[in-house]
Amino acid sequence: MRRRDAEKESCMKENLLKTVSDNLKKAKFNDKPFVHWTFDNVFSEKGINDLLELPLKPPVIFDHCGKRENYNSTRFFFNSRNCKVNSTLKNIVSIFNNPNIILKLKNICNIGLSKGKLRIEYTLDTGDFWLEPHRDLREKLLTILVYLSKDTGSSQWGTAMYDKDLKFFSRVPYKSNSGFMFVPGDDTWYGFPKQNIKGIIKSLIINYVSSDWKNPHELAPTT
Repeated sequence: MRRRDAEKESCMKENLLKTVSDNLKKAKFNDKPFVHWTFDNVFSEKGINDLLELPLKPPVIFDHCGKRENYNSTRFFFNSRNCKVNSTLKNIVSIFNNPNIILKLKNICNIGLSKGKLRIEYTLDTGDFWLEPHRDLREKLLTILVYLSKDTGSSQWGTAMYDKDLKFFSRVPYKSNSGFMFVPGDDTWYGFPKQNIKGIIKSLIINYVSSDWKNPHELAPTT
């Protein structure tokens, strides 16, 4: 029985790897308001459903302040502890740690990631949620956002992008299993204007970070 389970697990990983690899090839380049890539169908439908069915609840936040770091104690990461108890998390980590995926991302975004460390966060946002326009920390080498939710009204939940003068430019279209990625820089301003969210915005934030990252408990296991 254990052998069958291992074979099934291996097959699932191979299928997931192929799906992610094939769909990254279809990433669409955009250069306004900053260089970024959009994509559809990152994972299989089963992969998305597995993520949506994880028994996670949004943190109770009475007054959003526009910064995720203010909620650090309630954030959920695909770290070693969580991956040990959930194969869905472990499988996704194995994909984004795979040398072929890292090489493909390097070729798309023209940035070296081989020495980067993987960090994946599962976000659950609801209520009067907002994020102020911001740029990612310099320690982040690459940022990938994958949208998960299928809730009614979710089409209005896309990430907002801003120009260099911090004027709203456009929203990334929000659709389950789609998203975008960019190399953080001086002009990569993004956020989320305040909305009263009826439902839960579920997303993955996938980062490759430098060795200077100060919170090792957030990092994904390497094996």
